[in-house]
Amino acid sequence: MDFLTLIRPLSETEFATKVEGRETFVMQGHGRRNFGDLLSLDEIENALNNGCNVNLPIQIIGNGVRQSYVDRSVAWSPFSLRKAEIKLLLESGHSFLMANASQINPKVAALIDAVEARFKGARADLHLYVSPTSDSTGYDAHRDFPQHKLYLQVIGNTSWQIFDHSAELPQQMTSVNEADEGRYLTKIMDFSLRPGDVLYMPPARFHKVRNHHGPRVSFSIPFVVNLDGKAGRMDRTHIPLRAMFETAITTVA
Repeated sequence: MDFLTLIRPLSETEFATKVEGRETFVMQGHGRRNFGDLLSLDEIENALNNGCNVNLPIQIIGNGVRQSYVDRSVAWSPFSLRKAEIKLLLESGHSFLMANASQINPKVAALIDAVEARFKGARADLHLYVSPTSDSTGYDAHRDFPQHKLYLQVIGNTSWQIFDHSAELPQQMTSVNEADEGRYLTKIMDFSLRPGDVLYMPPARFHKVRNHHGPRVSFSIPFVVNLDGKAGRMDRTHIPLRAMFETAITTVA
């Protein structure tokens, strides 16, 4: 998927103007985009179950925050997932985050490359959010910086609240629990994302997400811009192992 398809119906100029103005805005995708073609549930399941072969374990969302469930005592891997415990948590209504997922397949890798190519000095990643049941767990209202965010609704719907924050909110506070929302936050947007929709969010914008109408899969693409040359770009080249094997087998035969 190229960048122009990602931001339809906006033109590249219209998109750039909104980003420069630090707007939060939705690009509705009904009939324009099908993100389900980018990543299948089977691929997510395979990545989830290959719990040791990761540089950052999947994290379960609970009590408004995220937590890793790894058993560091296991021989050979300090990232062995406590999979039986994770299975129970997912069955009981917890969501999970899979970060550093931009190499999960060639289509996703090409999309993240396209985002990096659009913004000067940008470095991007893919964070995969999955909620297997309705009303699964979610973060407290929170903000992310310095990264910009593109959110892609892949499967199911998500309900969003966007907030302004008061001047008295301490700078170091990146999240606000529900009991303190009235003190520090003012809701300015309340909307739903459907499959194919894309949300752009500037850095430091408070937001909260829930899935009230069934399970969901969402892509979060965080990216930081204007980085210097010291910030290396990830090599997302696809290694065609099957083709290598098949060519070698044919040659031998």
